[in-house]
Amino acid sequence: MVDHPPIAPIVPPSAPDVPAFTRTVGGTTVRIRPLTTADDGRACVELQRHVWGWDQADVVPATLLHVAEFVGGLAAGAFDQHGTLLGFVFGISGVRDGQLAHWSHMLGVRESARNMGIGRLLKEYQRSTLAARGITRIYWSFDPLMAKNAYFNLNRLGAKVVEYVPDMYGTTESPLHYGLATDRLVVCLEGGQRTAAPLNPTAHDRLPILTAFPRLSDVTMSVGDRNPESVLIEIPADVLDVMRRSPPAAQTWRLAVRDHFQWAMARGYTISGVLADAGDGRVFYLIRRPSSDASDTAAASAPTRAVHATPA
Repeated sequence: MVDHPPIAPIVPPSAPDVPAFTRTVGGTTVRIRPLTTADDGRACVELQRHVWGWDQADVVPATLLHVAEFVGGLAAGAFDQHGTLLGFVFGISGVRDGQLAHWSHMLGVRESARNMGIGRLLKEYQRSTLAARGITRIYWSFDPLMAKNAYFNLNRLGAKVVEYVPDMYGTTESPLHYGLATDRLVVCLEGGQRTAAPLNPTAHDRLPILTAFPRLSDVTMSVGDRNPESVLIEIPADVLDVMRRSPPAAQTWRLAVRDHFQWAMARGYTISGVLADAGDGRVFYLIRRPSSDASDTAAASAPTRAVHATPA
């Protein structure tokens, strides 16, 4: 038998003390700090139920929120001046592709505190805290049909899509999912926030569109019939509204967008960002082959409809 030298495992560094930071948003003083006490853990469990409507079987328990910090994970909350938990972020650290990485599993904001920038503050705290531990690659997933989250993750944070995973979490009890398959885009933010190139809001007037519900004016294409340099993948502007009004339509969107993304990523397309049209309220992902002309991302001169991100 041949003796081999031991292989040193890649282990996330222990969590150093990272000071909390305080910001004032919308007239409210918000303090971001780790979840360290039993009361913090219980408040986070209740907030998970508030955001996603989960029962006990689906929440991350307070004990796991607590012990994650011992192995380089992160559980932090945004508290107002009265000590109320407004939002939280939770993730675990490990190894991906032979390098230290962090999986940001959850980010939730109380309904009454949305549109205050709490989600962005939590991501800022997460990034700086992990960087102090030597972890600069952060992964997470989001529903590709959620336009606000897509805009926040790709256009605002500059995250890069690395994978499309069909039904990643299986069927859940969350009322937000309406029984749909939990397809997810996996994204990576490496080395902190990067600046995403501005996108032309009128690009859909001249680019081919992959969509579940084509319109007469669309330059449509079908999966597999050609491989243009740039393509738009349409998603609903408000999928939760579609789910409430017509579950069959939501299912049609889910299956079509799955087909479109799997086709695109199998052929080397990359996702450049999200376009929100000012005229008709439609929302698209802009995808490109690597050889695509960078002029497609010329800075927009026309006004765009504001799409503000509120991570669920």
